[in-house]
Amino acid sequence: LAVTDRHSSLFRTLCTFLLLSLPSPASSPRVTLLPTHAAVVVDHNPQRRAWSVTPATHTAHCTMPRPTRSTRTAAVAEHPSEPAVPASKRAKTAAADAMGCGASSGVAPMSIKSMALSNKQGAKGSKAGLAASSSGVFPRGDSAVDLCVFKGDFDSQKLSMTPSGTPKTLDYRVHFAHKSKSISPWHDIPYRASQSTYHMMCEIPKWSRAKFEVSTKEPNNPVKQDEKKGVLRDYKHGDMLFNYGFMPQTWEDPSHVSEDTGYKGDDDPLDMVEIGCRQMKTGQVAEVKVLGVLAMIDDGETDWKVFCIRVDDPLADLMDDVDDLEREIPGLVDTMREWFRCYKLAEGKPMNAFGLDEKCMDRTYAEKVIEETHKFWKGAQAKLRAIGHPEPVPEHPTPTHHHPLAHAE
Repeated sequence: LAVTDRHSSLFRTLCTFLLLSLPSPASSPRVTLLPTHAAVVVDHNPQRRAWSVTPATHTAHCTMPRPTRSTRTAAVAEHPSEPAVPASKRAKTAAADAMGCGASSGVAPMSIKSMALSNKQGAKGSKAGLAASSSGVFPRGDSAVDLCVFKGDFDSQKLSMTPSGTPKTLDYRVHFAHKSKSISPWHDIPYRASQSTYHMMCEIPKWSRAKFEVSTKEPNNPVKQDEKKGVLRDYKHGDMLFNYGFMPQTWEDPSHVSEDTGYKGDDDPLDMVEIGCRQMKTGQVAEVKVLGVLAMIDDGETDWKVFCIRVDDPLADLMDDVDDLEREIPGLVDTMREWFRCYKLAEGKPMNAFGLDEKCMDRTYAEKVIEETHKFWKGAQAKLRAIGHPEPVPEHPTPTHHHPLAHAE
């Protein structure tokens, strides 16, 4: 939607809302003055379920004393008008901003939701900021520029899957490519989608039971169905109640013993439990919000289960932490915990246990686990990539020449 002077009433209402929503820093506050005749691109991103507002022309900035409500409103009304931007240029601007980087305007689009919450978050003072920095968790934000920084050139829409072998056989594999280049879904997909969201690849869709998983021991880590003694594995306990998968670029280091659980890592990427409404597909990559984490103990190893929800899920806007999950879907955490506790009983194995008093930890704790396992992956990336790649053998080995007296007595 391009708003110009032809829609002055709507434009002024929008500008007033934006200015009233801007944070007011304690030192050198900055107020954005939007010309009344300038075009503004209001773009809705269906994947992120958020609106972004970007000036289509140069935005004037001025530093002044902290403005009051009345002065902010007056600033919109009294700012000198500027020539309207041609419709063709506005269209190009809108298309560029819709790509998510906001490069056409020279400024980062700001989420309306973020601006509306900015004053509320600012009231918490520096205490929250210190807590975030001390925990090593990145600050949250919805800036499209930040999104580009974290995602790099990765685009889930450019991810392609190529099956090989016959389905429901031991040789069946699903291989991945990004923009026609073969990649490893474990090592080459960025674990973060933005400052506040992450990537997840689905291995086992909800309402199914075939135990598909990323093959960590094969070149480029295709997805395959797990097997035991030559027999393909299914969950005998029943169908999955959730979309199950992993977070790329994470690794639970088997040489590291967690101080919180007392057990070593399970030598796999972080497990992701997506609790949304829609069924995903094997190999599908989604942007998710992390809500919490369970510390499951499986065969004497720490096996974190990260609860998350896709950003495009109908319930995503209502959930930011595990307390929201309990409020919106009461009983879900307990049901999931019991599923993980008992699913091996059908195979004649003992029940799994849980650390941390079986509590589902909050988002802040979950993000610490994510950053720790990403650090483990980063430190071992070369070794992990090399697994499954045999050492090259020369086509014509050089013969070894022994001295004729080497074995003389």
